[in-house]
Amino acid sequence: MFMVKEEFANTKNLLKVKWAAQGKKSSVGLFIIGLVLMMANLGSTIFGILQNTDRVQHHNIADLSMSFIIGAVVGFIILAFLYRQANAKLSVFPQTNNSRFISSLAVNYAIAGVVAIVALIMYLLSLAIFKILSRFVNNIYFALNIDIGFIVFGFFVYLAYIFLFIAFIELIAAILRKWTYYAIAVFVALASLAAVNIAAVVEQAPNALSFLIREPSLSLFFIKAIGLWLVITVAGFIINRFTVYHKSRNKALDKGVIIACIVIVPLVTFVLPGLVWLNKASGSGENNSVIEFQANPDAAPGFIPEHEQIRIDVSHLPKGSDINIKGTGIAIVSEDGGVSYNHNIEAVLMGAETLKNIEGDTIVINFIPTQNIVNGIELLQYGNQRVTAYLDINTLYIDYAIDSANVVIMPIWGIVRQFDLFKDKGVLTAQALGFSSGWYGSNNIFVSVE
Repeated sequence: MFMVKEEFANTKNLLKVKWAAQGKKSSVGLFIIGLVLMMANLGSTIFGILQNTDRVQHHNIADLSMSFIIGAVVGFIILAFLYRQANAKLSVFPQTNNSRFISSLAVNYAIAGVVAIVALIMYLLSLAIFKILSRFVNNIYFALNIDIGFIVFGFFVYLAYIFLFIAFIELIAAILRKWTYYAIAVFVALASLAAVNIAAVVEQAPNALSFLIREPSLSLFFIKAIGLWLVITVAGFIINRFTVYHKSRNKALDKGVIIACIVIVPLVTFVLPGLVWLNKASGSGENNSVIEFQANPDAAPGFIPEHEQIRIDVSHLPKGSDINIKGTGIAIVSEDGGVSYNHNIEAVLMGAETLKNIEGDTIVINFIPTQNIVNGIELLQYGNQRVTAYLDINTLYIDYAIDSANVVIMPIWGIVRQFDLFKDKGVLTAQALGFSSGWYGSNNIFVSVE
């Protein structure tokens, strides 16, 4: 048995004390931080919405779940470093390795639950505020769909990831406490090697974890996550159980470890890669490297949308007639290619010269709109871009218009993006972290005669 009856009692007592000392403060702090971040986001966004009357604007609301999970990982690492110190303060309570480890782990998991709950509450509050605001401002659009299944299942997937982070951090901490000197030397060597080959690490790390982070089935993900969590947790528990915490520390040995680390870092960082390079260089006297240019699979596509077409019958006009063009919101390209712009110009009209000395029976007007992609979302679709045209005697009137729109991009559970169940539901931005945007093409109106 891992624990006896007395240890259960000790664990329960330690858990109460640690929660009162760490958990409650952390929970209150998380709620305060969440409210401050939410109000900061909403304040600037609401001001921007009320100021916008004639443009299509996007308003990015930060995904607090991503901010919280990054902050939580840093916080749990700090708590792991403070493990000995925290337990020393509670030395007046009966305790064992098992009770210390389990109580600390339980508090961390409880804090993880608070992290997920706060992120969800802040999202729901923000959503409610924007829903109320949309009752008074009629041009607010939500770029992402609100899917109850995604919100609920995403909450538990989010928790699963945090629990795995905690279990892994505690395993590393247990190893460091058990084999401090050897573990430090090994971790320093691995960290140095990773730093030298950071590009390869970034590229290969997702592949090593693909069995979990790329699992498309929600049910299989939970099975794998629970299994991996159990393995890591049990390993940490066993290592911690047989760790002696009260051995006197050898200062000479501490100095030796520091010196060893100082030697290891340059050795791994410079000498080892140099030897590998020399070995490759001496292996062959020929240069057989071939540079191939390949299409980037992640590059943005052409973004050429289907054009809209207007056809106007001019068969009643005499052959050789000239048709003039007038309109609003357009700039007409002259025969020499020049065009004049002003702040009211939204579209460029080309082909006006084809309306001189017409021979055909039909004016064909093709409108190819621009696209403004922000985080994978096409914004201008919310502005209802449109071109209207009509013929009055021998004058063709072409008008371009677009409505004002406030597009709110408010994601949640950005880390939950691998599952087939949520694909093509419009609940996620193009990427979990960062920001991407770009204009593709321009508003072009092409006129010709058939």
